[in-house]
Amino acid sequence: MVKKRNGAIDFWRFVFAAVLVIFHSSMMDIALIHPGEDYVFPFGLGSLAVEFFLLTSGFLFAKSMNKKRENDIFSWKNTWTFMKGKVMSFYPAYLICLILTFIAVNITRYICHVDPYLKGLSRTENIREFFVNFGKMLYEATLLRNFGLDFERLLDQAWYLSAMILVMLLLYPLYAKNKRRFEYFIAPVIAIGLLGFIFMHGQSLLNPSKKYELFYKYAFTYKGNVRAMAEICLGVVCYRICEWLKKLDFSKLGRVLLAIIELFGYGFAIVYMHFMANAYSNLFWHRLSIQTTPFMGEDAKVLELGYSSQFNAVEFVMLFFLAISVTITFSEKSVISALFNHKIFTLLGQYSLYPYLLYSIFSSNLPLWIRKWDLADKFTTDQIVLIYCGLTFVTAAIVMAAHMGVKHLLRKRKTRRLAAQEG
Repeated sequence: MVKKRNGAIDFWRFVFAAVLVIFHSSMMDIALIHPGEDYVFPFGLGSLAVEFFLLTSGFLFAKSMNKKRENDIFSWKNTWTFMKGKVMSFYPAYLICLILTFIAVNITRYICHVDPYLKGLSRTENIREFFVNFGKMLYEATLLRNFGLDFERLLDQAWYLSAMILVMLLLYPLYAKNKRRFEYFIAPVIAIGLLGFIFMHGQSLLNPSKKYELFYKYAFTYKGNVRAMAEICLGVVCYRICEWLKKLDFSKLGRVLLAIIELFGYGFAIVYMHFMANAYSNLFWHRLSIQTTPFMGEDAKVLELGYSSQFNAVEFVMLFFLAISVTITFSEKSVISALFNHKIFTLLGQYSLYPYLLYSIFSSNLPLWIRKWDLADKFTTDQIVLIYCGLTFVTAAIVMAAHMGVKHLLRKRKTRRLAAQEG
């Protein structure tokens, strides 16, 4: 039996993945191409699009848990069975994108010799660096990065996947043993409490690599883990409210009002991420992108405080608007929900993971390629951003098509083998 997907959620997956890709154009070192240009990148707060994915992850986590019967006996083996299913839903695509990024980065750095930071290295040192990065890639493939080991990463954006796995691994036993108590009490308390904690310690949802410290001395977790825990629990709350909404009968006017509220929440988030980010926030992200270690030192703390003071609680308001919209979209009660009942939206939802995981190939290397081949005078920064987006989305489509083609062939081969055995 094929699982029915929510077409509207798949559509918004694609939209917010596109926002993340466009936002990360700000990670390109434009100074290598157009020195001294003060360029304002689009969607300067686009990293907040991750909030949508954390909320939907929490919602689907709750949906999976509620497929189990109330009288099911909890076992630790069930925890690992659930986690295996969750990881395998995205891991093949993740591994493919990780390997492709590793290959692209090393070709650029060690064969094309375009990275200014490595020009002075001997061939032996280049080979050593290659194997160091290979070791890092192997560790990154384990998805354990948010468990504490800290170094420069190939897929920095994959913090979300690692944090999600860590949080669900911690929450599953608690949820399985106390299903109703978790949904009605524990999850709301965790969500509100941790969001309040984040606000008191920086006033911003951004910067997932920040380390929280015990007694101002001992780092014990990343901000991204706390953020994921809070928002996945908020997604669980959304699920419980959604189940209540599904039982209600709405008039035509009520369904129209739900659609207006739904679109307002998404629209507010997208407009906020783009128009509320000024040149200062882009300077912040550009300064962050050229650091070689994850957000450390006094200068970084000053930047974060300066950034946070401009936006304060609006990020959290945006998060709650998103939570309301996600709840309505999953309920399929709004008047526009039927518009998304088409396979194209399912395809867009499946596609959304690939550009999200592949953008760093081009954000890291495109400026170096342009400088290598003396193309800087041929393109404006606007055109370079468009080229970056085009390369990312086209490459993602090719990789997805190849991945799905291989899966289809393997499935056919398995079917034939089973048929031969039965014959």
